[in-house]
Amino acid sequence: MFLILDFTKSLRLAIVINDKLIDKEFKTKKNISEILIPKIDKFLKKSNTNIIEIKSIFIITGPGSFTGIRSALTFAKSLRLTMKKSIFGMSKFEILNYRIKKDKCVRRCILIHFKGNQFFIQNFKGYKNLDDPKLINFDNEKFKYNLQTTYISDNIMFQQLLGDDIFKKIKENYYLVDYNLSEINEIFLNKIIDSNDPKPLYINNYY
Repeated sequence: MFLILDFTKSLRLAIVINDKLIDKEFKTKKNISEILIPKIDKFLKKSNTNIIEIKSIFIITGPGSFTGIRSALTFAKSLRLTMKKSIFGMSKFEILNYRIKKDKCVRRCILIHFKGNQFFIQNFKGYKNLDDPKLINFDNEKFKYNLQTTYISDNIMFQQLLGDDIFKKIKENYYLVDYNLSEINEIFLNKIIDSNDPKPLYINNYY
Protein backbone atom coordinates (compact mmCIF):
# COMPACT_ATOMS: atom_id res chain seq x y z
CA MET A 1 0.00 0.00 0.00
CA PHE A 2 1.47 3.38 -0.95
CA LEU A 3 0.57 7.04 -1.00
CA ILE A 4 1.15 9.38 -3.97
CA LEU A 5 1.63 13.12 -3.51
CA ASP A 6 1.26 15.28 -6.62
CA PHE A 7 1.42 18.95 -5.65
CA THR A 8 2.74 20.20 -8.99
CA LYS A 9 -0.47 22.13 -9.75
CA SER A 10 -2.83 21.62 -6.85
CA LEU A 11 -3.04 19.29 -3.87
CA ARG A 12 -3.58 15.89 -5.47
CA LEU A 13 -3.51 12.71 -3.43
CA ALA A 14 -3.76 9.08 -4.48
CA ILE A 15 -3.43 5.76 -2.76
CA VAL A 16 -2.95 2.29 -4.19
CA ILE A 17 -4.66 -0.49 -2.24
CA ASN A 18 -4.60 -4.00 -3.68
CA ASP A 19 -3.63 -2.58 -7.11
CA LYS A 20 -6.65 -0.22 -7.03
CA LEU A 21 -5.99 3.51 -7.35
CA ILE A 22 -8.06 5.99 -5.33
CA ASP A 23 -7.42 9.54 -6.54
CA LYS A 24 -8.53 12.91 -5.09
CA GLU A 25 -7.68 16.48 -6.07
CA PHE A 26 -8.20 19.44 -3.73
CA LYS A 27 -8.48 22.99 -5.05
CA THR A 28 -7.26 25.54 -2.53
CA LYS A 29 -6.01 29.11 -2.35
CA LYS A 30 -4.32 28.48 0.99
CA ASN A 31 -0.68 27.64 1.46
CA ILE A 32 -0.33 23.89 0.88
CA SER A 33 1.89 23.45 3.92
CA GLU A 34 -0.93 24.78 6.13
CA ILE A 35 -3.54 22.25 5.00
CA LEU A 36 -1.34 19.33 3.96
CA ILE A 37 -1.56 17.15 7.08
CA PRO A 38 -5.33 17.51 7.75
CA LYS A 39 -6.14 16.89 4.06
CA ILE A 40 -3.99 13.73 3.95
CA ASP A 41 -5.50 12.51 7.23
CA LYS A 42 -9.05 13.07 5.92
CA PHE A 43 -8.22 11.41 2.60
CA LEU A 44 -6.78 8.31 4.27
CA LYS A 45 -9.76 8.00 6.62
CA LYS A 46 -12.15 8.12 3.64
CA SER A 47 -10.04 5.39 2.03
CA ASN A 48 -10.43 3.27 5.20
CA THR A 49 -6.75 3.35 6.04
CA ASN A 50 -4.23 5.41 7.99
CA ILE A 51 -0.64 6.59 7.73
CA ILE A 52 0.65 3.63 9.76
CA GLU A 53 -0.47 1.21 7.05
CA ILE A 54 1.28 3.16 4.29
CA LYS A 55 4.52 1.43 3.30
CA SER A 56 5.90 3.89 0.73
CA ILE A 57 5.33 7.45 -0.42
CA PHE A 58 5.76 8.57 -4.03
CA ILE A 59 6.32 12.24 -4.85
CA ILE A 60 5.80 13.72 -8.31
CA THR A 61 8.93 15.85 -8.59
CA GLY A 62 7.81 18.15 -11.40
CA PRO A 63 7.57 20.06 -13.52
CA GLY A 64 5.26 22.39 -11.65
CA SER A 65 4.97 24.39 -8.46
CA PHE A 66 8.33 24.42 -6.72
CA THR A 67 6.64 25.32 -3.40
CA GLY A 68 4.12 22.50 -3.70
CA ILE A 69 6.78 19.92 -4.59
CA ARG A 70 8.99 21.05 -1.70
CA SER A 71 6.04 20.71 0.69
CA ALA A 72 5.40 17.16 -0.49
CA LEU A 73 9.07 16.23 -0.11
CA THR A 74 9.32 17.78 3.36
CA PHE A 75 6.26 15.84 4.53
CA ALA A 76 7.51 12.56 3.05
CA LYS A 77 11.03 12.95 4.44
CA SER A 78 9.69 13.67 7.92
CA LEU A 79 7.77 10.37 7.78
CA ARG A 80 10.89 8.60 6.58
CA LEU A 81 12.71 9.83 9.67
CA THR A 82 9.94 9.29 12.21
CA MET A 83 8.13 6.23 10.81
CA LYS A 84 10.75 4.62 8.54
CA LYS A 85 8.63 5.04 5.39
CA SER A 86 10.27 4.48 2.01
CA ILE A 87 10.06 7.47 -0.31
CA PHE A 88 10.50 7.65 -4.08
CA GLY A 89 10.30 10.36 -6.69
CA MET A 90 9.42 10.46 -10.36
CA SER A 91 8.66 13.22 -12.81
CA LYS A 92 5.67 13.75 -15.07
CA PHE A 93 8.07 13.24 -17.98
CA GLU A 94 8.87 9.73 -16.73
CA ILE A 95 5.19 8.89 -16.29
CA LEU A 96 4.23 10.04 -19.81
CA ASN A 97 7.26 8.32 -21.30
CA TYR A 98 6.34 5.04 -19.62
CA ARG A 99 2.83 5.11 -21.10
CA ILE A 100 4.19 4.41 -24.61
CA LYS A 101 5.73 0.98 -24.27
CA LYS A 102 6.85 0.36 -27.86
CA ASP A 103 9.87 1.72 -29.72
CA LYS A 104 11.86 1.79 -26.49
CA CYS A 105 15.20 2.26 -28.26
CA VAL A 106 14.04 5.30 -30.23
CA ARG A 107 14.71 8.84 -29.05
CA ARG A 108 11.60 10.29 -27.44
CA CYS A 109 10.62 13.90 -26.91
CA ILE A 110 8.14 14.44 -24.07
CA LEU A 111 6.12 17.68 -24.07
CA ILE A 112 3.99 18.74 -21.10
CA HIS A 113 1.71 21.74 -21.45
CA PHE A 114 2.39 24.59 -19.02
CA LYS A 115 0.20 27.52 -20.08
CA GLY A 116 -0.64 29.40 -23.25
CA ASN A 117 1.77 28.33 -25.97
CA GLN A 118 4.39 27.10 -23.49
CA PHE A 119 5.48 23.50 -22.98
CA PHE A 120 7.97 21.77 -20.72
CA ILE A 121 10.19 19.48 -22.79
CA GLN A 122 12.67 16.67 -22.11
CA ASN A 123 14.25 13.98 -24.30
CA PHE A 124 14.62 10.28 -23.46
CA LYS A 125 16.02 7.11 -24.94
CA GLY A 126 14.12 4.22 -23.43
CA TYR A 127 13.67 5.17 -19.78
CA LYS A 128 16.89 7.18 -19.57
CA ASN A 129 16.71 10.96 -19.92
CA LEU A 130 19.14 12.47 -22.41
CA ASP A 131 19.12 16.09 -21.25
CA ASP A 132 17.86 18.53 -18.67
CA PRO A 133 14.23 19.63 -19.01
CA LYS A 134 13.44 23.12 -20.24
CA LEU A 135 10.49 25.37 -20.97
CA ILE A 136 9.85 26.37 -24.58
CA ASN A 137 7.54 29.10 -25.85
CA PHE A 138 6.12 28.55 -29.33
CA ASP A 139 5.51 32.30 -29.59
CA ASN A 140 9.24 32.96 -29.49
CA GLU A 141 10.86 29.75 -30.70
CA LYS A 142 10.61 27.65 -33.83
CA PHE A 143 10.25 23.99 -32.86
CA LYS A 144 12.99 21.79 -34.35
CA TYR A 145 11.60 18.38 -35.19
CA ASN A 146 13.33 15.14 -36.18
CA LEU A 147 11.69 12.37 -38.21
CA GLN A 148 13.59 9.74 -36.19
CA THR A 149 12.13 10.97 -32.89
CA THR A 150 8.92 9.81 -31.21
CA TYR A 151 6.86 12.73 -29.83
CA ILE A 152 4.66 12.30 -26.76
CA SER A 153 2.47 15.13 -25.51
CA ASP A 154 -0.30 15.56 -22.95
CA ASN A 155 -2.08 18.31 -24.88
CA ILE A 156 -3.43 18.51 -28.44
CA MET A 157 -2.27 22.14 -28.55
CA PHE A 158 1.21 20.87 -29.46
CA GLN A 159 -0.20 19.46 -32.71
CA GLN A 160 -2.01 22.72 -33.42
CA LEU A 161 1.08 24.85 -32.77
CA LEU A 162 3.19 22.77 -35.15
CA GLY A 163 0.76 23.41 -37.98
CA ASP A 164 -0.61 20.92 -40.49
CA ASP A 165 2.47 20.78 -42.74
CA ILE A 166 4.90 19.83 -39.99
CA PHE A 167 2.46 17.58 -38.15
CA LYS A 168 1.85 15.51 -41.28
CA LYS A 169 5.57 14.70 -41.33
CA ILE A 170 5.73 13.46 -37.73
CA LYS A 171 2.22 12.14 -37.07
CA GLU A 172 3.24 8.49 -37.49
CA ASN A 173 5.59 9.03 -34.54
CA TYR A 174 3.26 11.17 -32.43
CA TYR A 175 1.24 10.12 -29.37
CA LEU A 176 -1.29 12.20 -27.47
CA VAL A 177 -1.56 10.71 -23.97
CA ASP A 178 -3.25 11.84 -20.79
CA TYR A 179 -1.27 12.37 -17.62
CA ASN A 180 -2.56 10.23 -14.78
CA LEU A 181 -1.22 8.30 -11.81
CA SER A 182 -2.72 4.91 -12.65
CA GLU A 183 0.52 3.27 -13.78
CA ILE A 184 2.77 4.28 -10.89
CA ASN A 185 2.37 0.85 -9.31
CA GLU A 186 3.57 -0.76 -12.57
CA ILE A 187 6.46 1.70 -12.79
CA PHE A 188 7.44 0.82 -9.24
CA LEU A 189 7.27 -2.93 -9.85
CA ASN A 190 9.46 -2.51 -12.94
CA LYS A 191 11.93 -0.46 -10.87
CA ILE A 192 11.76 2.53 -13.23
CA ILE A 193 12.02 5.04 -10.40
CA ASP A 194 14.48 7.20 -8.54
CA SER A 195 15.15 5.12 -5.45
CA ASN A 196 17.65 7.64 -4.09
CA ASP A 197 16.87 10.93 -2.42
CA PRO A 198 14.17 12.57 -4.59
CA LYS A 199 14.54 16.28 -5.35
CA PRO A 200 12.35 18.83 -7.14
CA LEU A 201 12.84 18.81 -10.89
CA TYR A 202 14.71 22.02 -11.62
CA ILE A 203 14.09 23.84 -14.92
CA ASN A 204 16.51 26.72 -15.54
CA ASN A 205 14.26 29.09 -17.45
CA TYR A 206 11.14 28.43 -15.36
CA TYR A 207 12.01 28.92 -11.70
